[in-house]
Amino acid sequence: MRTSIRDKVALVTGASRGIGRASALALAQEGAHVIVAARTAGELETLAGEIRALGREALPVARDVSLTSDVDALFEQANARFGRVDILINNAGAGKYGPVDMLTPEDYDWMMDTNMRSSFLCTRLALPGMKERREGNIVFVGSVSGLKGTPNQAVYSATKHAQHGFASALDAECREYNVKISYLAPGGTSTHFAFGMGRTEGDPKLEQYLDPEDVAEAVVFAVTQPPKARAFLIGIRPMREAL
Repeated sequence: MRTSIRDKVALVTGASRGIGRASALALAQEGAHVIVAARTAGELETLAGEIRALGREALPVARDVSLTSDVDALFEQANARFGRVDILINNAGAGKYGPVDMLTPEDYDWMMDTNMRSSFLCTRLALPGMKERREGNIVFVGSVSGLKGTPNQAVYSATKHAQHGFASALDAECREYNVKISYLAPGGTSTHFAFGMGRTEGDPKLEQYLDPEDVAEAVVFAVTQPPKARAFLIGIRPMREAL
């Protein structure tokens, strides 16, 4: 039997577009109230309106979740409005593709901070309340590149391997508190991700990729597992993507 998330409070990072946006709407459709965080206020306000149209509460928060002060402020706003976070979707992500010798230290810092540091900062603030209540879900929207290195994605793969290792350790830490950890490993997904940084808008290959809503369904699957079950590693790949 699926676990209901009706009236649970979910926080989704990187929510303004793509997988984050689709996940926020999918969670609202399941009955959750949703805090949506990203750096672009206008897109968040539009998304919040769509969530409210579904009869759920929404809190848009324009913050950079790679920055400690911004994450502190995000959780202050979340707790002031709802008093808790039941579900955390660590979705904020960035990628730049290319040979290692063509990437800069700034590229490395940007990807590692956006993908891994943000996951750490948000998790460390969401987790205490979940452990105290002895329930909660933390989902990391990773990548198949977090399971196997991909050519021309060495730094991006490293950030996603870091997320996977972090999530795996967290899964072991949190089981005794009944907090469920999941790592999603989607393959190619048709979003604005990495446009101009190794991916090209309008590339015909994007039509064969997963849609953001496909991955959002996996997010919902992760957080609605029966009480005795947890789904840690969830892989989802396009039908035509090479293995």
